[in-house]
Amino acid sequence: VTVLIVYVFLYGRLYLVLSGLEKELLRHTNSQQSKALESALATQSVFQLGLLLVLPMVMEIGLEKGFRTAIGEFIIMQLQLAPVFFTFQLGTKAHYYGRTILHGGAKYRPTGRGFGVEHLKFAANYRMYSRSHFVKGLELMILLI
Repeated sequence: VTVLIVYVFLYGRLYLVLSGLEKELLRHTNSQQSKALESALATQSVFQLGLLLVLPMVMEIGLEKGFRTAIGEFIIMQLQLAPVFFTFQLGTKAHYYGRTILHGGAKYRPTGRGFGVEHLKFAANYRMYSRSHFVKGLELMILLI
């Protein structure tokens, strides 16, 4: 749902800008309606929502270890680019959930092996994740530009 909402938001903004509808709406409204419309169309609200979603994690760590530690861990997570990792993880889940819904269910087949960490070259990663991540990321980048 999160991935779908990002696409709906960006394509909706693109439609409003390219059709000239946003400019006309802002020009032909009175001041009270204009403020409400501007706040509804504000892009920074997406970032405010993101910060609001982080609040439970900071509160949990704050209650367990203290709020100074919680703020420190939050800053360290930002420096380690944790949002990039979680966005990548969310994209992986969304892609495979969507494929499972479209093409039929998948079953878990345990192999008895643990999780292996291996370093792959960019070409191998591109082959594995191009359809689920790179193409969608490029699309979102073009929409943002």
